[in-house]
Amino acid sequence: MRIQVLDKIIGEWQRPWALVWFFCGAAALGSGFWWGTERTTLDMLMLCVALIGLICVVALAFRRNLTGNGLGLAANMGESIVQGRVGATGLVLAPLFYFLTHLYGLVTWRKHQDREGNMRPRSANTSVWWVTAGFIFLGLAIFPWLNAQLQTYSFLESSTDVALHFLGWDLSWYQINVVAFVLGVTAQTTMILRYSFSWLLWIAVNFVWLAVNLANQNYIFAIQTMVYQVNAFIGLYGWWRSSRGDLL
Repeated sequence: MRIQVLDKIIGEWQRPWALVWFFCGAAALGSGFWWGTERTTLDMLMLCVALIGLICVVALAFRRNLTGNGLGLAANMGESIVQGRVGATGLVLAPLFYFLTHLYGLVTWRKHQDREGNMRPRSANTSVWWVTAGFIFLGLAIFPWLNAQLQTYSFLESSTDVALHFLGWDLSWYQINVVAFVLGVTAQTTMILRYSFSWLLWIAVNFVWLAVNLANQNYIFAIQTMVYQVNAFIGLYGWWRSSRGDLL
């Protein structure tokens, strides 16, 4: 029964599902904007960028090239502008990297389409899994050094303030940001390269931020993260089915 529902969502229910999903995400973002900000011009710009991001990620889950990667370009440019305006010049680097990946995806996804015009994902072999794991390990190892070089540009503050306790470990905001950043870059790269397992990495990233938001009672953002998490599971299932040839 559950599989049949998922098949419906990635099939004939795509449009109504996307509308309901977007409404839930927009409601969470709107609540955070109204009650959690001073509603300045910059806050409104951030809200607009976030709403564009919502459309982008649901389009990527359903393998839409122009909508997913096209709006991804717009969202990343908007995020770069926002981060620059608030003085976090180092954090401009991440959305600029994502911008380049969406530009790459916009060109290459067009070459790998099914009969419906949607991108065809591919399955990863053992070598790809090892390379991905090595990339994550290397990223976590060198990030502290790289971040130290970028401190001049206000990248990530190396704070030791404890964010949450996990299995007897005290995790700082800095450590959580490092893990989420490295996993996010890896997930984005593997997704643009059309590997279906990339959504597993997005699910891991969302779990990190969900735990942080719940620990800090940021319930609006926790709801937003769960909305993204639902989309990640749908994306994982849809891409996995397509990579097997089930949706061709």
